[in-house]
Amino acid sequence: MDDISIETHPLTDADERLIERAKEVTETAFDAEKWGGAHIVGAALRTESGEVYTGVSMPANVGRVSMCAEPVALGSAIADGKTEFITSVAVRHPLPDEDRDFEVVPACGVCRELLADYGTDVEIIVPYDGELRKAGALALLPTRSW
Repeated sequence: MDDISIETHPLTDADERLIERAKEVTETAFDAEKWGGAHIVGAALRTESGEVYTGVSMPANVGRVSMCAEPVALGSAIADGKTEFITSVAVRHPLPDEDRDFEVVPACGVCRELLADYGTDVEIIVPYDGELRKAGALALLPTRSW
């Protein structure tokens, strides 16, 4: 199988601040006692006007109703009347028994689809080739045909 090349872009200072906001919300909401680490992922979404909306993952006893952090942040922004989005990032909180720091995690396929539906130009911060980079939501969905 051929390697898939994705066009990426370096992070800006605003992107670094977005990562910090996602870390903050994750740290605030993390609950090690519930479901082995409830709200383990936090997301931050920046609008075209520079406002930042955050959300946390919402685990549930019925797995299908669990929610990733990105839709929670997106819904919060939409509820506030925002419609133009530029950048999204998700950050994973380390579990108590893990010897690691917070880490940026790529949006899952469902969240990539959702973000692309609400902003075809939105970029997602992802780990790529050993560093953090931005890639367009559509570029992360190379076989999307509708």
